[in-house]
Amino acid sequence: MDKKLFSYMLWTYRVVKRYLVKDTAYLLLYLYRYFQNNHRNNCKFYTEEEFVHLIGKGKSIIRIGDGEIGLLHFLPVIYQIYSDAIRNDFKKIIQDYNDDSDYLLLIPTFVNYTNAELKRTNHFKIYRQLKITYELLFNKNAKYFDQLAFYKDVNFKKLILPYIKTKKVIIVTNRENKEKIASSPLSSNEYFYVTCENENTYESRLIIQNDIIDIIYRTGLPKNNFVILMSAGLSKTIIYDLSSEGYQVLDIGKGLESYYTETSIEYRLRIPQESMQKNNSKKQ
Repeated sequence: MDKKLFSYMLWTYRVVKRYLVKDTAYLLLYLYRYFQNNHRNNCKFYTEEEFVHLIGKGKSIIRIGDGEIGLLHFLPVIYQIYSDAIRNDFKKIIQDYNDDSDYLLLIPTFVNYTNAELKRTNHFKIYRQLKITYELLFNKNAKYFDQLAFYKDVNFKKLILPYIKTKKVIIVTNRENKEKIASSPLSSNEYFYVTCENENTYESRLIIQNDIIDIIYRTGLPKNNFVILMSAGLSKTIIYDLSSEGYQVLDIGKGLESYYTETSIEYRLRIPQESMQKNNSKKQ
């Protein structure tokens, strides 16, 4: 049997086995769209100016990328094991979202690429799940912002830094990143830190959340004097919960470490980011 045909048959078997009972609507739309190379979503995105304005009004941000989309569809990622609780939280974050939410939802602009365009740039295996999930779950009347914005070298400095200079800053990250940021000449000795594990932070989310609240409480200052920067694995549920209580939490991810260590990660925008999902090409 031809190797390419065998590989396709094996992939089809795995997809059908995983989703036939657990997520039938996703499976059917996935198979229907797979060969429609020119179908395009029409997701609306905020401009940079609109984004800065909304951050200035106190909105939090939650980034949903290929790793989080994988968790929605029963796949583990490098930094977090799968659980039904995570999947349910992500569905709630996505389905509750609208333009009046306390948070902005950031997703990759690749959601609007056709299959043909994704194949030309070798991103099809990474973002085909996103395209289908957008059709099934996301609010089509809401606007979003680019989840990969902070991979661009200038964007943290341009979009976030001017704002956080007006606030007390709490950084939530792992111990290694904390040491890098704290020792950076671009940092400040007035920053507060909450440290977490490198992986599986979902399980310790309540501890992290309480540590943030405790820092603010001990200062005696109002919560709107603070902005919390997250680079802490699976921080989405923490942000969703805290933003509803009037805290502003910004999910920056790798862009935070990139700025303070002056290490460019912009090259990752040109390379398919298969590192997020374990054995991505095999499992999808």
